[in-house]
Amino acid sequence: MKALYIHAKEFFYRPVEKVNISIVEGIEPKSYTFQDCLVVFVTIEKGDFSRRQEILREFVSDVSGHIERLKVACIVVYPYAHLSDVLEEPRLALRMLKFIDKEFKSKFREVSYHRAPFGWYKEFRLHCLGHPLSELSRKF
Repeated sequence: MKALYIHAKEFFYRPVEKVNISIVEGIEPKSYTFQDCLVVFVTIEKGDFSRRQEILREFVSDVSGHIERLKVACIVVYPYAHLSDVLEEPRLALRMLKFIDKEFKSKFREVSYHRAPFGWYKEFRLHCLGHPLSELSRKF
């Protein structure tokens, strides 16, 4: 799994169109805006689902440390297939994202949590804060 962390002053997104893949989440098509948040762009790669326990443990620990350093008000997980060309099968990728949802909701109760929908093209606007910890990439 690959992730790109961005500490955002503001993050906006809006689902626009379904991707032509085997599984797409049903959603209410509306816009979302977040202030002072950690946006985590996530790509689920082939084989990640079979390693989900290990990946989730490392991912949660890493995000937890970053949240403590940044003191953010919210986390937004944003499925983003563009960090890799070796993607997990869509059904397994969505299941992995739902495991992330469960872990983040239980571990990060002090901040609000949101995940953008899987299987949608989305427009977004991002205001990155530009300090030394505002942009980080990770591989789990």
